[in-house]
Amino acid sequence: VNLRRTARDERILLHYNGHGCPRPTSNGEIWVFNKNFTQYIPLSLHELHSWAGSPTIYVFDCPSAGEVINAFAQIRAHGSGDDDSAEHRPKEAQDDIILVACRANQILPQTPQLPADIFTSCLTTPIKMALTWFQLQNKHTRFLDVPTNLTELLDGQMNDRKTPTGELNWIFTAITDTIAWIELPKELFQRLFRQDLLLASLFRNFLLADRIMSQLNCNPQSYPDFPSTAKHPMWEVWDLALDCCVSQMLKMQKGEQKEYKPSNFFTEQLGAFELWLTFAGPNSPPPHQLPIVLQVLLSPSHRLRALALLARFLDMGDRFIDMALSVGIFPYVLKLLQSQQPDLRSILLFIWLKILASH
Repeated sequence: VNLRRTARDERILLHYNGHGCPRPTSNGEIWVFNKNFTQYIPLSLHELHSWAGSPTIYVFDCPSAGEVINAFAQIRAHGSGDDDSAEHRPKEAQDDIILVACRANQILPQTPQLPADIFTSCLTTPIKMALTWFQLQNKHTRFLDVPTNLTELLDGQMNDRKTPTGELNWIFTAITDTIAWIELPKELFQRLFRQDLLLASLFRNFLLADRIMSQLNCNPQSYPDFPSTAKHPMWEVWDLALDCCVSQMLKMQKGEQKEYKPSNFFTEQLGAFELWLTFAGPNSPPPHQLPIVLQVLLSPSHRLRALALLARFLDMGDRFIDMALSVGIFPYVLKLLQSQQPDLRSILLFIWLKILASH
């Protein structure tokens, strides 16, 4: 209640770690400590969301967490009183975002080489978790003679794209955005990945949790419902980027390489996009590289080439302009229009006029 009072109309996040607790019940209850921390007592989810208000993100990391999804579905369906119309249903139940670690009939995986809270670790430290999983999956082949925990070799900050950590985070953002843009309806993608930075980050990390945990016979769920993307082919692209980064880190550890060299990932993706433009027609399916091109605009070294390719893409017609707008190009172009670089001005003006002419 105090958290909602402080946040007012802003989004708040509630995280429930139920490891070692009784499972959520089919009656829509979770278990929490009493005031003296001596025993568990049930807490109604209906009561919890009445305290939290709206908008709220719920994260439930516990066995049978899917019961929470079912409980909130009942809250949305029944509303308050006998009036079942949408306008009389609790607003917070309609606006909630819910992420849970598994289905109602599942328990959480227990693997000695992974954290006990795999779901939470994926949501909070995705790059470390992805690297841990990558090493575990390849321990008998690629990393047979590597005693080191690869996460200990990670260097740099998440927001510094010139370091291994920052570059991997940049690539991870591009790949997960691509998966979501391909698999989700346009409106849902805009809501989850373009309207709120915290929400976008959580759902990108949720994709990783889905990929890892589904291979451990555990299936994370969400509201709004999110299709499983655990076997999407873009994950193979991510594995390749991880492998290239790890190879450099191991060479640097052995003294065979002095400094980290930037990945070729974005250069290769721009090349693939240019190839698509060469052979594309008016009815061609959307290029998978489009969300990645958006990320490339953040890099000064690739920006001019990316804008030139984007201009060619928009010049193909209104259908392709709509694709670019759906992936979120508008704020990027708007910001770049303030650039003082003369070599960018003409291309940016062309792109801007194309968008205005179409809409």
